[in-house]
Amino acid sequence: MKNKIFSLFLICSFFSSIATAQEAAKLEEPELNIVDKADPSRFYNTAVIQGMNKTTAKSSLMEMRIEEKINFGQISIIAHKCWQSSLDQKPESKILLEVFENKAGENPKRIFYGWMFASSPSISGLEHPIYDLTALSCKNK
Repeated sequence: MKNKIFSLFLICSFFSSIATAQEAAKLEEPELNIVDKADPSRFYNTAVIQGMNKTTAKSSLMEMRIEEKINFGQISIIAHKCWQSSLDQKPESKILLEVFENKAGENPKRIFYGWMFASSPSISGLEHPIYDLTALSCKNK
């Protein structure tokens, strides 16, 4: 009987020490704020992108207003947001782009929707056999 009580005591103390350790770990962890508290003043109204036609090697510098639709060859591009880091941070521009492919006799097909980063174009880029897009910067005009 004493062995059962002693075993029960050990099990209870083991689980209470685990719970205490988990609570202590929660107190020691820094709070991570997952919600983006982006400064609204960092969003701009004009996006600057570079488009390239890989078959002709022709590149074009395009300035587009937010929510404006522009055509580049067989694709249509809409910039939904343009964010620029502040001067005291690492230089970075992020542009939220939506790209549609226009084929004759068909409805436009969305081929890309996402953020493009000026500092790292390979992270999130348009995968198309003919066209290449690169985010460059943001402006207020």
